[in-house]
Amino acid sequence: MKILHAADIHLGSKIESKFPKTISDKRKKELLSTFDRMVEYAVDNGIKIVLLSGDVFDSDKPTVKVKEYFYKVIKDNPDIDFLYLNGNHDKAGSYVEEIDNLKTFNKESVTTYNYGDIDISGIELTSTNASSFYSKIILDSKKTNIVMLHGEVSNTVGTDKIKIDNLKNKGIDYLALGHIHSFGEGKIDERGIYVYPGCLEGRGFDEFGEKGFVVLDVTDKISYEFVPFACRYIYNVDVDVFGAKDLHDIVQKVKDEVKSFDKKDILRITLKGELPADIEFEEDDIKSLLEANFFFIDVKNETSLEIKVEDYDSDNSLIGEFIRGTASNSEYTDEQKQKIINLGLRVINGKEID
Repeated sequence: MKILHAADIHLGSKIESKFPKTISDKRKKELLSTFDRMVEYAVDNGIKIVLLSGDVFDSDKPTVKVKEYFYKVIKDNPDIDFLYLNGNHDKAGSYVEEIDNLKTFNKESVTTYNYGDIDISGIELTSTNASSFYSKIILDSKKTNIVMLHGEVSNTVGTDKIKIDNLKNKGIDYLALGHIHSFGEGKIDERGIYVYPGCLEGRGFDEFGEKGFVVLDVTDKISYEFVPFACRYIYNVDVDVFGAKDLHDIVQKVKDEVKSFDKKDILRITLKGELPADIEFEEDDIKSLLEANFFFIDVKNETSLEIKVEDYDSDNSLIGEFIRGTASNSEYTDEQKQKIINLGLRVINGKEID
């Protein structure tokens, strides 16, 4: 049997504040369409069970449009069972109508759904049961046991923390987690593993890299693979611009670094390295020269100025006094002095400080 494991879809979510409204609006629609495409993938690949390990919605009260879209997809695919476990964002639940192929969980006890030799169990974590739920997980060791939880693997317990040691030797074969927005995996014990599928789409520059879901093939044993599936990916790209003499050189270095990325991608370019003090450019200069090549591009300038203190020995200006004074201050390390000089020069020159 094939099973699809997804989580942290965050339908109705706010999108990265750096994006203009047109981009944010499009990304919100793409969250919905990617969920729809994921279900089409399940249909096309003979998948009969979809595990949704929390945070399907971004809040307890999603908009009517978003809520109706999600549940209409479920109703339109009656041959697939959707097992929906609430997470910390959609923890209060948001639907009361019963749908035959929508299976849910509760906070009071472990709920188990049986599919022949496969048992799928889960419980919604709260402040009340975060410590006690471990003793409630009682599984048939002769079955293939999948357990759904929403939380981060930890050495402690909590409403969004799962103490993995407390799940050892319970007969778990696959722990279907949510909460962490990137794919991750690890061992529980000799028998079982835990997996985060990550989110379906990156919503900001803190959710970079490939996004998608996990497909399990359950026969005698469980095998699984991560399936990259987002309609576009977000990448943070550091570019060392050391050696550039002017704006054109900087742009060329950036172009060389990003030429392998897809035009549909979203990029944050962070400029690194030392530049001569006489180079004048703004982040927007680089952004405007590159934005036609990608869906969206953002540029951060974290370069430092190439300063030789000896060049300012006879400089009686405010800048010269500042550089010499900082360089001779024994309270700071050389690295700290360099940072202070760079920040100071940015302020003196009227630049914004992040």
